[in-house]
Amino acid sequence: MYSRKILAILHGKDRILMLKGNSYYDMVDQMVSYGVKQGILHLYNEEDAVYKNMLVLNKKPVINFGSCSYLGLEYDTRLKEAAKKAIDDHGTQFAGSRAYISLNLYRELEQLLESIFEAYCVVTPTTTLGHIAAIPVLVGDDEAVIVDQQAHHSIQTAVTLLKPRGIHVEILRHSRMDILAGRIEFLSRRYPKVWYMADGIYSMFGDGCPVKEIYRLMDRYEPFHVYLDDAHGMSIYGKHGRGYVLDGRELHKKMVLVSSLNKSFASGGGALVFPDAESARKVRTCGGPMITSGPMQPAALGAAIAAATIHLSPEIYELQAELGEKRMFTRRLLEKSGLPLISDTEASVFFIGVGTPSAGYNIVRRMMNEGFYVNLGVFPAVPVNQTGVRFTITRLHRFAQIQAMVDALCTAFRSALNEEQFSLQKIYQAFRKPLPEPISAGQNLHHHFGRSASLKLFHSKSIAEIKNSDWDKMFAGKGSFDWKGLLSLEKSFHGNEKPEDNWLFDYLMIRDHAGEIVACTFLTTALWKDDMLYTAEVSFQVEERRKTDPYYMVSKVTATGSLLTEGEHVYINKNSSLWKDALLMLIEKMTEIGESYQAANTVIRDFHIPWPELDDLMTDQGFLKINMPDTHIVRDMTWDFQGYYEHLSKRSKQHFREDVRKYIPCYDLSVIKGAITSKEADYFHRLYLNVKNHRLTLNTFPLPEKIFSSLLLNDHWEILVLRLKPHDKEEFLNDPVCMVYCYQSAGAYIPMIIGLDYAYNPGYKIYRQALYRIVMRARELGKEKILLGFSAGVEKKKVGAMALPSFAYVQHRDSYHVEVLEGISRESGKTAFL
Repeated sequence: MYSRKILAILHGKDRILMLKGNSYYDMVDQMVSYGVKQGILHLYNEEDAVYKNMLVLNKKPVINFGSCSYLGLEYDTRLKEAAKKAIDDHGTQFAGSRAYISLNLYRELEQLLESIFEAYCVVTPTTTLGHIAAIPVLVGDDEAVIVDQQAHHSIQTAVTLLKPRGIHVEILRHSRMDILAGRIEFLSRRYPKVWYMADGIYSMFGDGCPVKEIYRLMDRYEPFHVYLDDAHGMSIYGKHGRGYVLDGRELHKKMVLVSSLNKSFASGGGALVFPDAESARKVRTCGGPMITSGPMQPAALGAAIAAATIHLSPEIYELQAELGEKRMFTRRLLEKSGLPLISDTEASVFFIGVGTPSAGYNIVRRMMNEGFYVNLGVFPAVPVNQTGVRFTITRLHRFAQIQAMVDALCTAFRSALNEEQFSLQKIYQAFRKPLPEPISAGQNLHHHFGRSASLKLFHSKSIAEIKNSDWDKMFAGKGSFDWKGLLSLEKSFHGNEKPEDNWLFDYLMIRDHAGEIVACTFLTTALWKDDMLYTAEVSFQVEERRKTDPYYMVSKVTATGSLLTEGEHVYINKNSSLWKDALLMLIEKMTEIGESYQAANTVIRDFHIPWPELDDLMTDQGFLKINMPDTHIVRDMTWDFQGYYEHLSKRSKQHFREDVRKYIPCYDLSVIKGAITSKEADYFHRLYLNVKNHRLTLNTFPLPEKIFSSLLLNDHWEILVLRLKPHDKEEFLNDPVCMVYCYQSAGAYIPMIIGLDYAYNPGYKIYRQALYRIVMRARELGKEKILLGFSAGVEKKKVGAMALPSFAYVQHRDSYHVEVLEGISRESGKTAFL
């Protein structure tokens, strides 16, 4: 889902830096596979026969509160007999494209559906294939599309087919009609049609789209057209069961509706509903799946005809009323229970927020043990920190079953929150909803750390509040974030003019009853460009928008470490039996700090050694693991100066002869320690900007000029400066062609900021010379290792560096920016985003 490149201050060659294996599907695999391991997902009913709303899971009968067949027609004798008759008459299948021939059952079903909707209908094998058939045909090359952030995945899949044609696509924050109106006005000046694509009832949270407002916008703006998927509203609302969107209204002349025959209709397939015959004809004729995909099976067609007949009879209103009573009964029970119901619409889908995946797994397991099957709403269906328990109410449920389920859910919810050390406050914060008044007024729900009475958390706002020896015992030699290094960073990123140059620092230390440190880290909260972890192609498109909106796609991020440090920023004492409790306490406090700063994302980095137990713990807490670029370390520093060449590999020796040793006589090296003039700081800043602005592959805010002076107040910092010597072929100015800011920590030498004069790089291999001089300087100082950081792995290996895999954990409180950027990264046409 999320990232393809990572910030590196020490740049190498100009090439795209790709994160390994961080596709959207890798993260889906990560989360879903964990759910399978927990015994929550990929389940099978263990009996050959399913009786009404009962299942058998893990050899235990459970009541099914996960069915989307809301009217329970799948057990209706008329549908079953119609399906049997269709098989008797036509066999188990009719194999052939509808472009050539269809069973007469298709014509009969489409005629019945046209009576239901009082509009033109085309039946498709599935709703998903219906989207794939309709959307590319309906949307012209010169038109624009706005997709709701939470539109069903099947709509978003179909929309990707538009992008190679260069069609303009945007993502809208969920149901934000105020933003939608502004975008319609803007896009209408450039495109003859502007399409909005969304759901009627959203399948996870169960909220409905604002239909009245959408109709008002269609009436107001002539270019505005709408495409809605009303799969979860079909049958349970409206005249003849035509759905939530058309409940009490006719199909708008500028709307295309898609409905499912696979939920309340209890058969199979989908229905495309058009306001005019020509649109229906064109999609029927040109839609890809209408030409190449197989048709619905005879049994499904027969059952659908029987269901349509019921919909056209007065019986449909009796079925709707019966289901409606059970929905209202459920809603009243939930209102009395105090459970955090996320949506307040009249849908048959209910979503109880729990926040973290661990709480969700906990509750679903407890419910199954009590004899109730409910769904886990988890990433990718919802944002990872908005996990919840999703259940549905059907006509087949008895009132006593509903009562028992809600009672069990209340008990499971309370037990899980107690076990997970979570609170209602945190759940409502995760969903960005206010606490209900009776709760906020009558209860103190603030959670105090209580995972272990043996642990105590210490929170500091400055490294100066922590003993130098305590901090360096854990972090000296691991990066530029030892005690003195952090003191320099605090001073450098405070009191600056631009908001992106001011960072908030927090320090967390957890001790056990004996005073031993079990976990420790430091946090920075700062503005990050959201595309920072994406490719240059993505950043280029975003930067075009930033020319007029500098903080477009910029978010506040709370992260372990900082944008100017790299390494193991989290200390965990694995030998302590309390390490898990300590880490959970740290994560909880980190989340609290991020929320207090209104940070959008939380990042915990960097780790190097695979640790499955940590992966599971972080997944439980709603964090997704991402692979980061390899970091590079020179560990072998035992050679003498004459022996450096001999310890290189055969290939690196050739590189050294041709690209390094040949140019050593061309350079003068000087080392600067201590204060520099403002003129020097300005020049070094400009050299740095040469590298920073050379490509967008590492798209961050530039470092402030102040830092090029302030860092040197710390005697652990020094600058390596390279100048070209004059010779018989050329005379050079005395200005440096390269500078490297390097940090010394315990036994480590750490180059952090580099600047180059690119005019001389091709002829004098400046970057390669800089790497060599870094190695020589570290050896001169007697250092045990060199931390060369991310990127330019090929070049760094040539000077003896070894690659070390790295990974991190990310949690997005709002997935909107991620979805927008993932859309840009997948598309190959022109795209703009809100």
